[in-house]
Amino acid sequence: MPVLCPLCVRDDDTQTHQRDDGITYVVCLDRSHGPDGFVWEPTPPPGRSFRSDGLGAELAIWDKLLEVVEGGELQSYGLVEDRFVERFPEETRILAERFGHRWRFPDHPSTQYSMSAYLASRLKELEREGELDLSWDRAEGEWSHNGIISQWRRRGSRPSKRVRFTIDPTKSDEEIAEAIMAISKKHFGSRVYDES
Repeated sequence: MPVLCPLCVRDDDTQTHQRDDGITYVVCLDRSHGPDGFVWEPTPPPGRSFRSDGLGAELAIWDKLLEVVEGGELQSYGLVEDRFVERFPEETRILAERFGHRWRFPDHPSTQYSMSAYLASRLKELEREGELDLSWDRAEGEWSHNGIISQWRRRGSRPSKRVRFTIDPTKSDEEIAEAIMAISKKHFGSRVYDES
């Protein structure tokens, strides 16, 4: 069954995989996501408790992520991960050994499902629980291979605004990106990347 990518809103290039440890994840290889594609965990069935499951519960990942995501302005995923790595070195070691990382831990190279994908999935669960706000922006620096990157902040620290829109699949990637940026600037103002 095809899975719709939450970023490009297409299912032509999505693939579902399962790791040996039972984690199911989806990869969208649409060219708009860069050479490694976009990786995420599909939404679990309704009623499933997140915080009592496996490794996340053992390491108290959700509470630790809440400690490193600040209120106020949105912070890029890279900054959130930097804070997590700095504040929780033992948990970072465990995650790096298990999932690997593209550039942070060369001794533990990642597959498509990396430590970053794991932590970003836990952040998404916190967003679904109402703890965090999520937005998207252009990825820069070490994360630029992703094309875009998630932005996070504690919910309630600023008024949250959500915008829904439909993407015309006949448009080019550049036209789609321009449309998304225009809509984002209209609704979210200067917090959105601007090339000018």
